[in-house]
Amino acid sequence: MSTRHDVSRRPEGLFSVAMDEAEAGDEVVYHVGQHAGGPHKKEAAATYEAGKCILYQRKLGGGRFEYIAKKKGKTK
Repeated sequence: MSTRHDVSRRPEGLFSVAMDEAEAGDEVVYHVGQHAGGPHKKEAAATYEAGKCILYQRKLGGGRFEYIAKKKGKTK
């Protein structure tokens, strides 16, 4: 069962801590709003570029979205 970690209202630097603690398949919510942003955006993008997560958004309504990094499992 996957776990949801929400760092969207937490200070910069906690995205990496959440990703380190997360298991494969866990979601880390790094921003909530109309557009991707916030203090964790660059770190989420770098983690994606390193191949450690996938990024996506979930519609909340009222023009707002959750921006999510889902931790990938280890590859052989």
